[in-house]
Amino acid sequence: MKRHTISYVSLFLCQILVLGACSRNGHIGGRSMEPVAVLDFVVPSSFPNVMTDLEGYSQGSEKYAYLRMNDRAGAVEAFRIVDMDSDETVYEGVFSQAKGNDLLLVGDFSDLATPGYYRVECETYGCSEVFRISEDLYGQLSDKTKETIIESCRDLSADPVTVLDYLQAYEWYGDMLSDPQDQSDAGVVSGAPDELVCVRDWISGRDYEGSVGTEAVVYSTILAKFSFLYKSYDSALATECLQKASSIYLQSGNVVKSDSAAFRALAELYRASGESAYEAELVNYKEFFSSGNVHPDEGYMYGAMTYIVTRQTVDKELCDMLVDSILADAQSINNRKREITDPMYSQTGGNDEMIGYIRTLMCANYILKGYEYDRTMQMMLHYLSGLNVESSVYEPDAGTEGAYFLIYSCMAALERDGKI
Repeated sequence: MKRHTISYVSLFLCQILVLGACSRNGHIGGRSMEPVAVLDFVVPSSFPNVMTDLEGYSQGSEKYAYLRMNDRAGAVEAFRIVDMDSDETVYEGVFSQAKGNDLLLVGDFSDLATPGYYRVECETYGCSEVFRISEDLYGQLSDKTKETIIESCRDLSADPVTVLDYLQAYEWYGDMLSDPQDQSDAGVVSGAPDELVCVRDWISGRDYEGSVGTEAVVYSTILAKFSFLYKSYDSALATECLQKASSIYLQSGNVVKSDSAAFRALAELYRASGESAYEAELVNYKEFFSSGNVHPDEGYMYGAMTYIVTRQTVDKELCDMLVDSILADAQSINNRKREITDPMYSQTGGNDEMIGYIRTLMCANYILKGYEYDRTMQMMLHYLSGLNVESSVYEPDAGTEGAYFLIYSCMAALERDGKI
């Protein structure tokens, strides 16, 4: 879902005064828009010329605004940042030419690190929308998205794909996400965190016994992953979930050896059970990965993450194939980061494609146990949060909440570690 924010007071003044200086008492409005292609376009007059990340900036991160050039106005070099509470200028800087785009200037204000609400202003082109600087921006976004998912699990409205992404986030970043459950709550076993209890309740309330095909494979993956994560809190329930996962996978009839959803399910089943039959099916994928020009989607990537970290016996050749393909894709994406995130000319097909890129980079960082692609991921999040041709914010909608939660949790971990 796209949220499009416009400062109507600023736009009115800019139109009346021929893009004159903006008012300092504008407000944020909104309207929804569908994603559009952005290869050839005319910038609508309703879009602000000064673009910022409308979700905000992490306190210690790089911070920059873009200025889209307009033939009707002269060259602009200086900008200022105004504190919305005090109405005082707190930072002054100079725009410079953006790399690879003659229509854009970029203003870097990374040195401004005081939490608060601000706006970028310049004399000729007006001002940006209000944005915030926060010491735990991604932690806040992660918490907000987590609460939405937990509530949807409790009322059984959560999409299975969302639950699977949610569990992946818990596995990777659970140390900073979870709070021990209150032992006075009925039915709580051994202090299981609320983040897992809600999934337990979602599983118990769903009717997945008759699932077939890909739907059954996804349920099998959820049950196997949940079994692995929950076994230290309730081993009996974990065993029951693993048995159901195995049964549902078998009834899915999924034997296609190039099916990424099946690969992920097999990896989870093998890690949780250690059954050699699952390992044998996984090894059969070597033929597929050795065919060349393989670009792993999220099923293969997360299945690979599970397979290469399991304590079960693994096939080293398959592990190398998985790692090589993910790292090659990540490097290719990183090499095109400016093209992908160009606010004016990006040919990215909406938020799904951008999220797919971020997924790949997250997995690559996980493999490398480092921060190789953290800056590129942040550039992509800036694009999704306002640094795009329409100054739109791509917000989580049905089926994508889990992906956003996983990404925000990853960025919150980087934020906590002082890497952004």
